Amino acid sequence: MILPRAKLLASYWPVRLKAAIKLHGRLTGCIRGMAFSAQQADEPWITATPRVCLHDVPTTLKAGGLPPHSPVTLSASLIDEKGTEFCSCAYYVTDGAGNVDVRTAESVGGSYEGVFPAGLLTTLAPAPHEFQSHRLFRRNTSLPWKIQVSVLNAHQPPGTKAEVMAKVEMERLLMGPGVRRLPVREGRVRGALYLPPGDGPFPGIVDMFGSIGGLMEFRSALLASRGFASLSLAFFDYDDLPNTTENLDLSYFEEAVEVLLAVPEVIPDRCGAVANSRSGDILLSMATLLPAVKAVVGVSCSTIALGSTLIYKGKVFKQGYDMDQITFEKTNRGPWVGSLQQQFTTDNPAMIPVEEADEDTHFLLAVGGDDPWGFQHSLAPFRERMLSHNRHNFETVLYPGTGHIIEPPYNAFNYQSFHRHIPTKEHLTKGIIFQWGGKPHSTCTAQEDFWRRMRTFLMNHVQDESPWYQQYLTQYTPKTPPN
Repeated sequence: MILPRAKLLASYWPVRLKAAIKLHGRLTGCIRGMAFSAQQADEPWITATPRVCLHDVPTTLKAGGLPPHSPVTLSASLIDEKGTEFCSCAYYVTDGAGNVDVRTAESVGGSYEGVFPAGLLTTLAPAPHEFQSHRLFRRNTSLPWKIQVSVLNAHQPPGTKAEVMAKVEMERLLMGPGVRRLPVREGRVRGALYLPPGDGPFPGIVDMFGSIGGLMEFRSALLASRGFASLSLAFFDYDDLPNTTENLDLSYFEEAVEVLLAVPEVIPDRCGAVANSRSGDILLSMATLLPAVKAVVGVSCSTIALGSTLIYKGKVFKQGYDMDQITFEKTNRGPWVGSLQQQFTTDNPAMIPVEEADEDTHFLLAVGGDDPWGFQHSLAPFRERMLSHNRHNFETVLYPGTGHIIEPPYNAFNYQSFHRHIPTKEHLTKGIIFQWGGKPHSTCTAQEDFWRRMRTFLMNHVQDESPWYQQYLTQYTPKTPPN
C-alpha cells in the first residue's frame, strides 16, 4: 500500500489545504460578484448558490430578467467520463416580476413536477440520443461534476438545442479541499484509502458496494470530505482479485480491517463498515465475526448469504442461497427484476447470525419501500432475530417511495441500469438491464435524511464510543499556531 508517513503528511497537506481554501475563496468571491451584477441587468440571468460546493450540499437556482407570467425551461446537462451526455429539464412559469426560484416555484412538466429544489440534479438521465440504461456515477473522484444549467424560452423537450437565454455552470466536488486518495495494495487487499486533511485521528470506515464489482469510490471520497478515513474496498472483478463471487473468504475483509486500523491517522481500536445490496452478507458477517468492527451500515442490505459460499478460517461459515433459483421477470417497461422476498425469513439457514455479534456492535439498516427486489422484507426478520436474543443495538429505516439504490444526496436517480454482474453461475458475465424502483423526489428526500443519519451513527459508534479516542482526548494538547 502506498501510504506516506505522518510527518510528510503534516508538512505537505496543510500547505495544499491552505492553497485550496484560498482558491475556493476567490471562486466564491467571483461567483457573488457575477450574481450581483447579473441581477442588476435588464437581460435574462440565472444564478446557482453555491455554484462550487461538495456534492452533498444543496444548491439554489434562481432565474430572472424574464417576461412576467411567461413559460420558460430550466435545463441541466453534463458529460460523464465516457462521453455520455445526461440531461434534465423543468417547465416553469415566471412570477409577476419575471423570476423563478426553484425553492418555491412549481414545475409544471418536464423531468419532474411540483416544488423540487434538487429536481434538475436528481432527474439527470441519459440524453434522448444515448443508451437509456447508462448509470451516472463519477469514476475519477478528483474531477468535479460540471453541470451546465440554462434558461430557455418557452417549454422545450429534454436535450433540446434551443437558444440559451442565460446559463451558469455548477461545480460539485466529491473530494473536498485537502482530501487525499491513496491507492491500496497491501497483501491481498485492493482498494483506495481516502483521508481527510490533517493528521487525525479519524474514525475509519470500510466502504463496499454490491454485485456491480470493481471499485466504486465516490461515497468514500465524500465520507473523507466529512471527516472519515474511508477505505473503498474491492472484493471481486478488480486488479488481481477473483472475477466471481462464488466463494468469498471472509479473512480477506478481516485483513482489510487490519490494514485500515494500522494507518497512523486512523483511530486504531475500532472501525465501521458500509455496504450495499449484495455485499450486505459480507457486512453482517464482519459485524458478527470481527471484534474491531463496531458499527455497520447496510443500504438495501442482504441479511442472507446471497449466491456465495462464505468461508472463514478455512471453514464454511454460511452456504449462500442459490441465485439460479430466482425467476427473473421482464417488466412492462423492459428491465428485469427478481424478488427475494420469500427468502427473508428468520429460519432461513442462509441468514447471517447477527445476534452473535458483540453487544457493543451497532447496526443501521435502511431500505426503500418500493424496492422491486424485495429487500424491504428483510427488516422484520432481522428485528425479530435480534429482539428474540434480547439485542437492542440496532436501527432500521424504511423509506417510502424509494427503490433499491440509496446513495449520497443529489446523485442522479437511477430507476434502471445495465448490470454486468449477476451473482449466478449461468448469468455472471452476460449482463442485463435491471429495474431498481422508486421515485425521484422520494429518493432524494430519503438520501438527504440517510446521509445525515449514517454519518451521525458512524461518528457516535466509531469515534465517540472508542476507549482509545477518549483516552487520546485526555492527553491531547492543541498545537500552538505560529505567530
